[in-house]
Amino acid sequence: MEGSVVRMGPCGGGGGHDRDMDMRGVNRVVKVVVRHGDTVDAISVLYERNGREEWTDLWGGQGGTLAEPDEHFTSVVGHYGEFDGSFAVRSLTFVGNRRSFGPYGQEDGVPFALPAAGGKILGFHARSGRRLDALGTYVKMAADKVPSRRRMADKSAPTTPRS
Repeated sequence: MEGSVVRMGPCGGGGGHDRDMDMRGVNRVVKVVVRHGDTVDAISVLYERNGREEWTDLWGGQGGTLAEPDEHFTSVVGHYGEFDGSFAVRSLTFVGNRRSFGPYGQEDGVPFALPAAGGKILGFHARSGRRLDALGTYVKMAADKVPSRRRMADKSAPTTPRS
């Protein structure tokens, strides 16, 4: 029995515009391109949908590759904090089942983690404008690991107010 897909996050600042992937038919993340300096400026995601590869738009104002079909991301960790008058993602590290990519950007500010909790990350959603303001994940949960809404609410972290 397959598990369900759960939306986690986003973590980071409250600015920017909502960005999202259509998760229908998505099998896995193939590659994430990260533009960074003092903050994470932008990301773009290459994913596999029904056997075909597709790119998201560039979210925000280069990075890790998962080379093998059996590789997948198990968590994304990073930092967010104030930069140039607003809150933004300051750093990202993509943790895989075989290796990690990053950190990209500067590890300053409030740390955050978006773990897959025994599942795998299938996709992302975000808020972005001039830079990547916040990042969240879509996680394919293992059938025996699907969290209840109550357990998720009990563990939810405080959010940063929209700027």
